[in-house]
Amino acid sequence: MKKPSCVESESGVKVFLDYKNNIRIDKDNPALKKKAEYPREKYRKGKVKCLSRLGSENSEDARSWNLFRTLQLQGDIQEKYYDLIGIQDKVQNVLFWCMDPQTGEFDAVLKSILHEIEPPYLWKVQQTEPDIIVIGQETITFNECKLGKPGANIDAWNRKELFTDKHQLYKTRALSFFRPLFMENFEAEARRFYQLMRNYIIGEHFSDRLGKAFHLVAIVSTQNKARSGLSHEEEFNKFRSHLFDSSRCHFLTWEQLEGQE
Repeated sequence: MKKPSCVESESGVKVFLDYKNNIRIDKDNPALKKKAEYPREKYRKGKVKCLSRLGSENSEDARSWNLFRTLQLQGDIQEKYYDLIGIQDKVQNVLFWCMDPQTGEFDAVLKSILHEIEPPYLWKVQQTEPDIIVIGQETITFNECKLGKPGANIDAWNRKELFTDKHQLYKTRALSFFRPLFMENFEAEARRFYQLMRNYIIGEHFSDRLGKAFHLVAIVSTQNKARSGLSHEEEFNKFRSHLFDSSRCHFLTWEQLEGQE
């Protein structure tokens, strides 16, 4: 009898026993392997315990790798990514979860930025991990990717838990980029847009260090909505309204990028 290639979680999501079966390209890449082997990237309970999250049919990381690594290796980033967000640039590299796919090493400049904004003695479990960073000659784009069960309202960019003292470090740095209304309601609004806020602040500092213009891109599925009940685009526009300059914030869907729209 043939062994099953995947198992179904208690919530009805299929997860491959071998995450590589969910990967379409460059399956043995060192950056991909490191990502799969991080303890935090393993399921901790249920039928899928100890399996890699990269093996999930709803894995945004697997979909990010399949898409952007393909674009990178085929030389299609200009035509099939930059053009969609209106950027004129020539790509130099793509970082996956802050790692260079050629070496599997964490980008040294980005690591220094993270240590400044999220000191390891405070962020003991995990610092911010931008999904995909496209580095061009003149621009840097941080891509915050989201994917969930089709038809579900998902936790998009929010933080459920209350802030602690360490989050005051973000409040200090947010002053340079966010409007007064955001700062006056920091606990609520920064938690609502937590992942976007962190990516924006880190991306601005990283880009400034390298002397390039920063862009933030949100990538979502048309088959989901945010937990708030708003569409992802409506929720993202709420975030953009809080910025002094939102002209370098872009919204894309997986379906656009994959040519299904």
